Amino acid sequence: MTTTIEPGTVPAPVTGTVRPVPAPAASAGPDAVPVSTGAAPVAANSAPPAPRPWSAKAMRGLIVSAGVCAAVIAAIGFAGSYDALRGLAERKGFGTYALVFPIGIDAGIIAMYALDLILVWRRMPKPMLRLLAHVLTVATIVFNANAGQLPPRQDPLGAAMHGVLPVLFVAVVEAVRHLIIKTNRLSMAAESDRVPLHRWVLAPLATPALYRRMKLWGITSYPQMVAMERDRTVYRAWLQHKYGRSWKKAAGAEALLPFTMARFGLSVDEAMALPQEQKDAEAAREAAQAAARAAAAERDEQLALDEEERAARARVRRMEIAAGVVTAEHRIGAEQTASGAEARAAEAAAQAQAQAAEATAAAEADAAAHAARLAAETARRTAERAATEAERTFEREAQAETTAAEAESAARAEAARRSAAEDRRRTAVAAAEAEAKERSAAEDRRAAAEADRNARAAAADAAALAERTAEAERRAAAHRETTARAELAALEAEDLARLSMRERAERRVARMILSAGGDKDAVPLAEIETALGVGRTIASERRQAAADLIAAGYTG
Repeated sequence: MTTTIEPGTVPAPVTGTVRPVPAPAASAGPDAVPVSTGAAPVAANSAPPAPRPWSAKAMRGLIVSAGVCAAVIAAIGFAGSYDALRGLAERKGFGTYALVFPIGIDAGIIAMYALDLILVWRRMPKPMLRLLAHVLTVATIVFNANAGQLPPRQDPLGAAMHGVLPVLFVAVVEAVRHLIIKTNRLSMAAESDRVPLHRWVLAPLATPALYRRMKLWGITSYPQMVAMERDRTVYRAWLQHKYGRSWKKAAGAEALLPFTMARFGLSVDEAMALPQEQKDAEAAREAAQAAARAAAAERDEQLALDEEERAARARVRRMEIAAGVVTAEHRIGAEQTASGAEARAAEAAAQAQAQAAEATAAAEADAAAHAARLAAETARRTAERAATEAERTFEREAQAETTAAEAESAARAEAARRSAAEDRRRTAVAAAEAEAKERSAAEDRRAAAEADRNARAAAADAAALAERTAEAERRAAAHRETTARAELAALEAEDLARLSMRERAERRVARMILSAGGDKDAVPLAEIETALGVGRTIASERRQAAADLIAAGYTG
């Protein structure tokens, strides 16, 4: 099966398990580039028939037979190795140490292989143990080959006979190790594939690099590594076909990325995707930095708004306190005025009542005394008239005296009436004065009520002023928030447009002018100097440039 690669495309890497692929069809065109399709799943109807399962009894028999044969090989090999190594050690002058030297070598081999198998079975292999076991095995083979009567060059057959049993033992151990590794791979997929021996033989120069990439970059699948190498080979052939003899110079650095990144374990597609990935990563970093800057600016703006809000609340609180003080002063003044007026009215009423009572009591006392005197005088005169009635001779004198006394009594009664009328007049005058004082007290109370109404009106005016101030503060805060959002949106747009610092400064001044009504003279140079941190000359240039931007249609 063949696939033709169109110009400008990159062959897709093959991943997964590589399956045998039929040879390219003979009808393919001369420009067609064969591409592996091993990664494609094989249809169910084309899969080979499953092998006939072995019975459990047959498998147990094979395992027991292999174990017994391995034990026999090990026993015979170690027995023969012991005799050969002991004799060699004695000839080399080991003395009594020659008796335990072979046991140490063989026991070390068994221990290293056993530990290696145990660690592999526990899914934590230690390659150094296997290497030591192989070194000891090679040493045993060399020692056994040189333990014969003749050197190995003179008697190669005898040397081979001495070394064949250790080789068989190593083969048995490797078979057991292979069985454990494959079993663990089926359940855990934790062990890396091995590079087959035939590849080391057929490609001795390229295979070490392939093996190095597998181990360095953790590629555990040998078929996957082969597919990656095949993709690179096909891609190289395509570049040569496309650009000709000088394809490396004509293709460019980006097209050669699969070969540059091959030593890092990347496939063709992964290497070709690197530039776009780096661009995406850089864009993501720039977006993250822009977001961080925007978040920092928003935090700073929020802090400034919070500070302004706290200051506004403090000002409103101070105004409320001042208004409360003024209201309390008016109320206390009104209460003091009303209480003074009431006290004065009460005092005047009390004085008037006391004077009226005194005048009435004096008048009543005088009238009573005069009436008593009149009654006593009348009784006396009656008694005198009765006493002198008998005296006939003194009738004239008695009558004359009675007439004079009556005249005097009448005069006194008239005087008493005039005195009572005068007392009544004084009482009426005192009552009029008391009524005038009562009217003055009522007027004072009306003035106090008017002062209280004025105090309440002043408190209402202060509350209305506080409410208007709060509304103005809220409108100012909303305006600042709107301005801050517009400023943030403008900064984001400037970041996206990648404007220079001067262009950003000019647009910032233009927004300040637009906020001030569109007149550049409404924004003083001192404010621009403070906002941009520049001198007066630069501030004037930025203001003129901002005015030109607004004239050109800039709206913030």
